[in-house]
This record gives sequence, structure tokens and C-alpha cells, in this order.
Amino acid sequence: MENTWLEEVIEAMEEIGGYGDYRSLYEKIQERNKKDISNKKNWKSAVRAVIEKNSSDSHAFEHKKDIFYSVYGKGCGVWGLKNFEPSDNFVDITEDDISFPEGKLKLKTHIYRERNQKVIQIAKNKFKEKHGQLYCEACGFDFHKFYGKIGEDYIEGHHSIPVSELKEGDKTKPEDIVLLCSNCHKMVHRKRPWLKKEELKKLINKKQIIN
Repeated sequence: MENTWLEEVIEAMEEIGGYGDYRSLYEKIQERNKKDISNKKNWKSAVRAVIEKNSSDSHAFEHKKDIFYSVYGKGCGVWGLKNFEPSDNFVDITEDDISFPEGKLKLKTHIYRERNQKVIQIAKNKFKEKHGQLYCEACGFDFHKFYGKIGEDYIEGHHSIPVSELKEGDKTKPEDIVLLCSNCHKMVHRKRPWLKKEELKKLINKKQIIN
């Protein structure tokens, strides 16, 4: 029995990591080849309609199932699954992570949490409501100010609680997320255990004084 469009979009989105832009979603649906789209000129419109009708972040929301959310805000075309839980298939371990002292399982747990786009988006929203814009909490870098429109509302989310302190069943809270630019995010991962935001800020301030 062929999937409904809602089922197909959910499964395809899960396979691309729980969130993505329309292009990535279209490509995955074509790759899966589980829907007959050969004679359907408007199948991409059907995909967009399914997402918008099932998301409270859309003006077309039908107030029935609230399944999807807008990752970067309305109009950006990047959508995610609200209840998505990453699996081992979506974890990339870099060379910097090889010597991680807590073991591969805990490293993956940490990465899972950093890839939880829903909680990161909530943290971003709260930060923007308080400060009026998104910027790095360590160095103050503002992607929007530097890059213009393309950098609007962009920042990376880092889970601040060391994985060694996590307990089984712990849930990530928005308060656990630190918003960092790409450089600072990379630097907190260069030391084991991860550098805290305050420690990184001290390094940055020390460097500025020297210069």
C-alpha cells in the first residue's frame, strides 16, 4: 500500500536527519522512489501543502496535527519534525573527537543533543526576545551585522552540560543551550572536558588585552 503524502514527507524528513530545506526533501523523496511522481506535475506543491497544513508555524495550519516546525522562522523554507529523535545514522564523529575520554556512546549522546533543532530553536527565540538579535554569547559576533540578510537569525547552539554529568532520561532544556558563532563553537570542543562559555570569554578578553 502506497504511503500518503503525510507519511512520505515524515519518513523522508527522518532520513535526512529530522530537518532540511525543500530541495533536500524533494531529492530524498525521489531517491526513496516510494511515491509515483512520474505523471504528477504538482507533487512538490503537495509536499509543501502537507507541511504547511500540519505546522502551527504556517498560516495554512489546519489546527489538527502539529507535526512540523519552521527551523529558522517563517518564510525560510527549512522545516523540521517536532518529535524527531536522532539515531546513530545521523552522528558524524570528527578527528577532533577521536580522543574523547567519555567513550563513543557518550560522545554520540552529546552530538544527539546538539542536533536537537527544536530545543535550539526555542533557545534562539528566547534569546532574540530578550536581546533583539542573535549573537555569539562568547565573542559577540553577529552574523546578520557582518554578512547582511544571508546571516539573519543564524547562530549555532551548543549543549553546555558535559556529557559525563548527564543522567539517563535527562532532557535538554533551552537554558542548557549556549549560542555560539562557528569559531567559538569549534573552540569549546578543542578541550576535554568542553570549555565553558565563561572560560572561552576569558580567553577572548585576554587576547584582546594583549593585542
